[in-house]
Amino acid sequence: MLRISHQIIACLIVLLGIVHLIFATFRGNFNLNALWFSGSGLAIIFAGFLNLAFIKSAPKDLLVRALCVIANLACAILFVVALLTVLNEPQVFIGIALFALATVFSFVQKS
Repeated sequence: MLRISHQIIACLIVLLGIVHLIFATFRGNFNLNALWFSGSGLAIIFAGFLNLAFIKSAPKDLLVRALCVIANLACAILFVVALLTVLNEPQVFIGIALFALATVFSFVQKS
């Protein structure tokens, strides 16, 4: 059950990144802010991919586990920093929840 829950969270993280990227693409003018927004969307997608790789590795690969924990924790912290400093939007709360859960799942997954 834990593995399936982690897989759902990882897919939702990828989906959040895709939505982030779509919003950056369709905002109209492409400037420096849109480029940063696009890069953030790609980073979210790659973090979701890393979670899927961790799940697939069953999670016997300690390097993949460590990288996944670090990426999830860093993304969760960045979402919290965004909330506390500049953004008070629903997607930020969703990002915090998804990456907090992914962090917990990547810690407790049995090897």
